[in-house]
Amino acid sequence: MITFNNIPTTVRTPNAFVEIDNSRALKGLLQNPHKVLILGQKHSEGTVDLDVLMAISRDNLADGYFGAGSILARMCNTFKNNNPNTELYAMALGSGIAGTAASCTIVLSGAVYSNAVSCNGTWYLMINGEEVQVAITSGMSAASIATAVVAAINSNSNLPVRAAVTGSGLANVTISAICSGTLGNYINIRENYYEGQSIPLHFVSGSIGPLTVGSGGLASRIFFSVMAGGATNPDLGDAWAVIDNEQFHYIIQPYIEAANLIEIEDELADRFLPLNDLQGHGFGAVRVSAIASATALGNSRNSPHNTIIAAIDAPQCPEEWAAAVGAVAAWNLNIDPARPLHFLKLKGLLPPPIDKRFTRAERDILLYDGIATWVVDTGGNVLLERCITTYQTNALGILDPSYLDIQTLATLGEIRYQYKARMVNRFIIPRFKLADDTFPVQPGSYVATPRTVKQETIALFTLLRDRGLIENLDDFIDNIVVERDISDRNRVNVLLPCDLINQFRVLAANLQFIL
Repeated sequence: MITFNNIPTTVRTPNAFVEIDNSRALKGLLQNPHKVLILGQKHSEGTVDLDVLMAISRDNLADGYFGAGSILARMCNTFKNNNPNTELYAMALGSGIAGTAASCTIVLSGAVYSNAVSCNGTWYLMINGEEVQVAITSGMSAASIATAVVAAINSNSNLPVRAAVTGSGLANVTISAICSGTLGNYINIRENYYEGQSIPLHFVSGSIGPLTVGSGGLASRIFFSVMAGGATNPDLGDAWAVIDNEQFHYIIQPYIEAANLIEIEDELADRFLPLNDLQGHGFGAVRVSAIASATALGNSRNSPHNTIIAAIDAPQCPEEWAAAVGAVAAWNLNIDPARPLHFLKLKGLLPPPIDKRFTRAERDILLYDGIATWVVDTGGNVLLERCITTYQTNALGILDPSYLDIQTLATLGEIRYQYKARMVNRFIIPRFKLADDTFPVQPGSYVATPRTVKQETIALFTLLRDRGLIENLDDFIDNIVVERDISDRNRVNVLLPCDLINQFRVLAANLQFIL
């Protein structure tokens, strides 16, 4: 007997009544658009309040929300440069704002003393990967050069720093991060990054020498101090109450100290649980002085829900590396969660000098220590090499590669989404009844059995096979278990022994030759 939802059996008025049932309307796989959340700090010039979720729908919108050059604005802009299409949200964290901002000083007073520059030229500074060109003209004093440097820096609102003339004779330049916290310590200041750039000449004590970077102490050298002194980061935990039950498939954040890494790892682990089902993946980055620091960080973590990429002496701040990697992963994994991400371009990132890039052997070490890797092509573009998680061992400390690659959980997340959507739309929302397989189910009667659930499951996993997310479907069909729960007769238990498809990463060949 056909069962109706809205047409009672007791109606007596003559007419033709037709109700609409969409429980079997969806035959293929559902679209699963992903969302991204970026967490970080704003500048005082930003217009939005703290701890407020903001949609970043177009380029440079974050500059107004969070202040140009701020940690959060730069991360959002980097994301949009690499991925303009995935739905993006950002939130400025509220704690840690009273922290200390990093700073450094360029000492010009001891470089030229009372002598003046003897020629015309350009001083090619670079701050956070952006060129800051300072015109040097013959006759300029140290104080004049300092004023020119400050003007050049402050004219670029996208920089994460502001500058001021300081020191005796106003011949020094103090550069300060616009956001407080430890991230300011990673702001890179260098000169002559590009081939062919050089430093103008000047007179010192009657001799000619270049304006060079050194450790101080010599009259013919300029002294650079690195950015330092930044302290007190925000607490990532402030974000969780705001996003609560909202799913973000990727969360990009800039902090790599243990407390904040634990925060995001624990939050994502909770969101992965079946009763929460808000699965997401985290992205972070770190700049290190040596590979040992990167491996130490990687070995201190063990989360399948987080990815960290590392670099030595990279021009851009680590938070922009994190945003670029997260953007590229978010776009490509949403298209196909099982497809590898190797050799995808990270737009807008400048590579470190050649001697500071990880060798192949070093990258292999990093991939055993929970750190994702990158390479540089012949055009100077930074490319993802292998995007892994920090998961390395099981609960007993035994090596366990089951969650090594980001594709594993991404694929499982897509399968779980499609399976849950299919079962809910087929049986739960239409309010089916449940009976044993021996029950004589009549067409249209809204009665389900373990057999009908199994049939629906096999039909769905056939589509997943055709999309290239699983393989060995026959083995899956042979080993699937669908049974009615013994204790709770309103419940069906299902075992889904799916064989995930793998990634083609390595080709090994033995070339045997004959002379």
